[in-house]
Amino acid sequence: MPARSNDFQAIVYFIKKNLAPDATVTESAELPDRVTGEPREVDVVVSGHMAGQPLLIGIECRDRSRKDSVSWVEEMRAKHDDLPTDRLVLVSKSGFSKAAVIKARHYRIELVTPGQPIADDGPLAALKRTQVEFRDVTYDQLVAVHGTLDVDGHPHTSELTPDHVMFAADGTELGPLVELLQATFDTANLRPALAEAVDGNQYLVIDVTRPRLPRETGDPIEVYLRRESDPPVLVPLLWLRLIRASRVDIRPVELTAGELQGDAFAYGSGRVAGIDALLVLTQAGDREHLSVRFTDPTGATSDWNADPESQELIPHVPGSP
Repeated sequence: MPARSNDFQAIVYFIKKNLAPDATVTESAELPDRVTGEPREVDVVVSGHMAGQPLLIGIECRDRSRKDSVSWVEEMRAKHDDLPTDRLVLVSKSGFSKAAVIKARHYRIELVTPGQPIADDGPLAALKRTQVEFRDVTYDQLVAVHGTLDVDGHPHTSELTPDHVMFAADGTELGPLVELLQATFDTANLRPALAEAVDGNQYLVIDVTRPRLPRETGDPIEVYLRRESDPPVLVPLLWLRLIRASRVDIRPVELTAGELQGDAFAYGSGRVAGIDALLVLTQAGDREHLSVRFTDPTGATSDWNADPESQELIPHVPGSP
């Protein structure tokens, strides 16, 4: 995804996206100019229905250190007069001048300043107390590998080495155990371990029941190891534990809270794994929504939403309802 505009526009986009589930919300949308036919960019467009009729709302955003003047209101009015938008909303982080307010009221343009503080004892106070942390993990050497094998119908646990040879049930050699160890690290759910981790050096433990070796095509293969008996026999690997030296760096993210047209939100930014991250939290009823925009060193961005149940980040689909 190409680099987009400023963080403030992204915050407004995520707020509207998370709190308007029945509408389609698009950032940096291009709408056709009625006069020239050329596309014009609008910061955020909300497309939905009201009283059974289609409704297109254009939202333009400004992130400046001083109040926006009447000239911006006039400029945006002239722009949207030639666009198919039904309503125009102007959002200014620093507010509007008195003349701008009068002019906007005359032309029925809605003005929004999102920086209104959330009351400590109000119904939206939960967002003000939200705590968010970035956790960077650096992996070091593999400390130990333990495996449980099915030996004559009884579990037997012993220490394994990465160069142990793996086999399929039919005796086909699959390669060294290190391939399974790497695949396990690549696919393991580390969220529980990282949630309990402390800041600094430590050991991360991954447990896998009935580990299987993934393949490029087909189902994963159940893994067997060879027991050096007389004669040697293959026994299934029932359980695997990996212990790896790691370093966890925990950095709290300072959040700023506010309201936008009565909707509560909080946002903060920082760096994780060398990438800039912008977090936006919104609240609808008793449920919070978390959206994240990552910006890599080239300026390219990717948007993610947290699953409401697992809180795992999943890719965000632009413009989806």
